[in-house]
Amino acid sequence: MRSTTPLRILCSTGLPENRLNLHPNEGADLGLMMTRYSVDVGEVGKAELHLLNECPKESLQLSAKFWEKLGRPSRAILSYDGAVLRIEKA
Repeated sequence: MRSTTPLRILCSTGLPENRLNLHPNEGADLGLMMTRYSVDVGEVGKAELHLLNECPKESLQLSAKFWEKLGRPSRAILSYDGAVLRIEKA
């Protein structure tokens, strides 16, 4: 299973509820090379993951609602096994 280093969590009010943005460098750490993925985020549910150069490095952008579902972490480590994306508090 591949994982990232601890990432800053950035809440954005303009994002759709189940959208996650990640810089392509962190996506590469997870083995992701395309710009968009539909992922299962364990107990939180389905999400759409976008790899965007505009997203600051070493951070994860998400909506305030999704952040609430995750338990309001300030930092997180992402792990991906090819099927499930895990977001763990760091």
